[in-house]
Amino acid sequence: MNPEATSKRPFSHPLFGSSLSNLIQLIWTNGGVSWKYSPQLMAALFSATARLPLSLIEKIVYHNKLEHLKIKPPIFIVGHWRSGTTHICNLLSQSPEFGFVSPVATGIPNDLLLIGRLFKPWLEKSIPPDRLIDRVAVNANSPQEDEFGLANMVPISFLHGLYFPKHFAENFFKGVFFDHCSEKDIDRWKRASNQYLKKVYLDQGQRQLLIRNPVYTARIPLLRAMWPGAKFIHIYRNPYRVFPSMRNYFQKLLPALAFQDYSHVEIDDIIFTTYQRMMEIQIADLSQLPKEQFIEIKYEDLEENPLTELGKVYQRLGLSGFEEAVPFFEQYLHGIRGYTKNQYHHLKRWD
Repeated sequence: MNPEATSKRPFSHPLFGSSLSNLIQLIWTNGGVSWKYSPQLMAALFSATARLPLSLIEKIVYHNKLEHLKIKPPIFIVGHWRSGTTHICNLLSQSPEFGFVSPVATGIPNDLLLIGRLFKPWLEKSIPPDRLIDRVAVNANSPQEDEFGLANMVPISFLHGLYFPKHFAENFFKGVFFDHCSEKDIDRWKRASNQYLKKVYLDQGQRQLLIRNPVYTARIPLLRAMWPGAKFIHIYRNPYRVFPSMRNYFQKLLPALAFQDYSHVEIDDIIFTTYQRMMEIQIADLSQLPKEQFIEIKYEDLEENPLTELGKVYQRLGLSGFEEAVPFFEQYLHGIRGYTKNQYHHLKRWD
């Protein structure tokens, strides 16, 4: 890890929204935290403890409703990190037909339907105006990765590698590929994911969900088993551009989120290993999908002809309402015309 890669560290941390049991387990199994981050840790523990009574009430009140709730199979947006999953999800989410994981839903996944609704205006005011890694604007209606919510519910997430880098590789590969996870561990994750998406579905007015998560690029068969009829959009990008962007991702997030020293983390090795393994898994998995259930989009084509590519998505997946949604897409595209992407020195070879 480049010691010169630093960024301002906000006091607020994603784990402020964790359940108390999940937070304690993460701290215990990952060897605690560095002393200088103990104020953040205490704030996270206080937050989890203060929310505990209402978390239990929400669990009791909504148990039966969530247990019997049937949701429309989601549309999963997959692809390696920094390949354009955010862009296509932000575009599609402009259609009133789709729901998505909101910033509040990622922040307090266990409390979305009570605290999330009671304090929604205040919580939305606390949302940072843009993303740390690339300055993409964020507001109350910006779709987020469900991974951040799930990382606050269960101890299986690649994000825990960023939070507790003493065991970076173990947490990262466990969270992406379920390495060394038992069937019990995976079942626990599946239950949490099922409950979480049902909560989000209710929160979003029972609209079909767009779920964006690069991790799911390696979990397509599992998601199909959990959500029969689910559809998949795979977006891919020139790997020579993905690599430096992914390096920036780690160099920005580790200083901002790590509770432990991260100087030993070999970022480049993690990126190369993950990319190759993820793509090999996905190629095999996508070949088993019916054509009407998935489509692949090239990021560069989406940038050049966004409406044309979105039309292909609607047609291939059998989605209705494209013409009605076009004005919303156009309004969003007009609003991001001034956005400037990060510039990197691109790789000359991919060995």
